[in-house]
Amino acid sequence: MKQRFNTLTAILMVMLLPACSDSGNTDLQSGTVTTDCTSLTSQNADDCIRLNHIQVLGTHNSYKLDLPDELISAVDEFVPRWSENLEYGHRTLTDQLGLLGIRQFELDIFADPDGGLFAEPAGALLANDEHFIRPEEMFEPGFKTLHVQDIDYRTTCLTFTGCLEEIRDWSLDNPSHLPIMILVELKDSQQASRGDFSLTQPVIVDESNIGDVDREIWSVFSRDHVITPDDVRGDYSTLEEAIAEVGWPTLSQSRGKILFALDNTGRHKDDYLSVFPNLEEASMFVSSPPGESTAGFVKMNNVIADEELIRSYVEQGLIVRTRSDIPTREARSGDSTRRDLSLQSGAQYISTDYPEVSPFGSGYIVELPGAVGPGICNPVSAPEGCSNEWIVEK
Repeated sequence: MKQRFNTLTAILMVMLLPACSDSGNTDLQSGTVTTDCTSLTSQNADDCIRLNHIQVLGTHNSYKLDLPDELISAVDEFVPRWSENLEYGHRTLTDQLGLLGIRQFELDIFADPDGGLFAEPAGALLANDEHFIRPEEMFEPGFKTLHVQDIDYRTTCLTFTGCLEEIRDWSLDNPSHLPIMILVELKDSQQASRGDFSLTQPVIVDESNIGDVDREIWSVFSRDHVITPDDVRGDYSTLEEAIAEVGWPTLSQSRGKILFALDNTGRHKDDYLSVFPNLEEASMFVSSPPGESTAGFVKMNNVIADEELIRSYVEQGLIVRTRSDIPTREARSGDSTRRDLSLQSGAQYISTDYPEVSPFGSGYIVELPGAVGPGICNPVSAPEGCSNEWIVEK
């Protein structure tokens, strides 16, 4: 039997879907009902509301800092308006967690097995951005966190493990927090230049080295700190079957925990599944729609085109991440169409670059309607009687 979610070894709850919200929580070893979920109350909420029954905010490119003015001015001379969609940045991960209530992050990482590959970004040299020229951490072997090599290189945490350590430490200091999802995007596109601006060529991530992502995750997090595909699958053959029959962990089982998901689809997803078939012993979920054995989490960024499909997937018990804004478009215009659709779609993770008011003067901001804490009852999947007052942290 696979190693399973730590509290599930004692108590494994039956699925609480909107269609059968009175089913209660069952100890499968003894067959006794441990919690009556016929009606939700403040006393049973944590044992009856599940991870997929809530909605929280995340950030897009969560590590990213804004570009230095000197670099924008210099590059604009040969690529006019090149920076328009890059002019945004975030607080540290710790501040996002503690001050803004962010519960989903996106980390873009580049392989750097020997260290030093991204230690001298051309843009930093051009702009004399001293803090990002030859920092000690960038010479360590391992994945580095940045958006676009040489151009959009500024980050609040330079290494993948450094970002993870920051999240881990906050999590350990706040053990009742709602579960935090970390999306990991592998970056290795081969682009020699942007205009006249030369770019460092990244290391390809494939079947030979994609397992290093898991190794770095487990170098930071203990096994009982993370909800993995094995935990959710339990004794079922596939993740899709387990979610249909049992469901996601409850809030009481999920508090203080981290989930990882691979943001990439296509060849990176295929390579990851070749190393971890059926996601057995994997640290990360992968984006898989219904019909795939690994279906559980789905990345669906275009809510304008897919709002109805997102709602359908959420109704089926899947966890969905979507985006409420695209680079700086809504932040500049103030258009709330995408934001409003994302919130009503039922996607559990709403990713934005603007959990605070846009600096472009439009007043654009993304907030959870009616929130008392960092999460709310999911508008599509939450069981009847759910109250936002229960989606809080002690």
